[in-house]
Amino acid sequence: MWKWRTGACGLAVLFVCGACSDDDGSSGGPNPPPGGFDNPGVIVPAGQGGGQATSGVGAGGGGGGTSLPPGTCADGVVRTRRVAPRVVLVLDGSCSMSTDYPANGQASASRCTDNQRGRWAALRSSLIHPESGVVTKLQSVVEFGIAVYGTQPTCPLPTEPVQPAINNLPMIQSRIPSVQPGMYTPTGPALDWVYDNMIEAEGPDRRNTAQVVILATDGEPNSCGGGGGQVTTNYQPSIDAVRKGSAKGATTYVISLADASGPFHDHLQELANLGNPVANGSATLYEPSSPAQLEANLSSLVGAAVGCEIELNGSVDPASACTGVVTLDDVVLGCNEPNGWALVDQSHIRLQGTACDKLKNKTDADVEAHFSCTAFRPD
Repeated sequence: MWKWRTGACGLAVLFVCGACSDDDGSSGGPNPPPGGFDNPGVIVPAGQGGGQATSGVGAGGGGGGTSLPPGTCADGVVRTRRVAPRVVLVLDGSCSMSTDYPANGQASASRCTDNQRGRWAALRSSLIHPESGVVTKLQSVVEFGIAVYGTQPTCPLPTEPVQPAINNLPMIQSRIPSVQPGMYTPTGPALDWVYDNMIEAEGPDRRNTAQVVILATDGEPNSCGGGGGQVTTNYQPSIDAVRKGSAKGATTYVISLADASGPFHDHLQELANLGNPVANGSATLYEPSSPAQLEANLSSLVGAAVGCEIELNGSVDPASACTGVVTLDDVVLGCNEPNGWALVDQSHIRLQGTACDKLKNKTDADVEAHFSCTAFRPD
């Protein structure tokens, strides 16, 4: 039987094959390559040859070895990975983010300070708090990237962005300082750079992971400044950038940390609608009124992006898929059932319904799958 086991973040998969015919391979050393076999010798069934495996390579391995006896297979190790979403955090690093949060009617800050009651501190904590931070909790199943934007010392990105990757917490922590880099709010140029450099375009021949951009801002978008250092409010670059992101297959969510009203509020709502076309003009503009609500919004958005799809380093025969047995914490899941599992394509399976919810919410969930050797072939 082919067998794999993974926790919520599991990557390694152990496949054990038996009771099948003429399926063998060879190994170039003690550590097999992905999809290779970890025992190139013939496996002799118990009671034959004293139960010892004879030397040499099996029938499929060539090299003059002894062929596999009928009804037996070699053990094989196949690597796999959970399909992780890509989440890029685009954070407004302007000085107004030093304003108390909630502001309670006070004017926006004009200097960048280390205000532990401020918007920036709340955003920073909701992302990288050592216990409750969204990146802290989900870095093992989400490819997180980050871009902090502002106009000082370089516009639109004062600091080096962090490209999306699994287990990216240390890099992200290093790019979210306690005091934002500051000055103005070049949202459009920053988003444009992100979509060009951190989002991959969908293509007809490649299977993309989910790509999500989360924009968190508190100020009207402006430029990087032109002649004479003038910085002017300009909505159009942000609109053009989000359209570009949607055309590349990314979903963009907008979080407003300001008491936005009038044209600015309408602009943020327009960005939310453009960034999530499936909402048909009724996308949610997230407007948390407290640090707790901000953390809840971020957790909800990122958590929703975490899927229940597993990529296998091999192929399942679709006609035989439902002959396999998939279990979650030792409970058998039904094939093609709403709360069970389904074959997405030959190299991907997905848990569904309540099974998916359990896998996403329980970090130590144990998933096992069994397929006959004739139903699964490693790459």
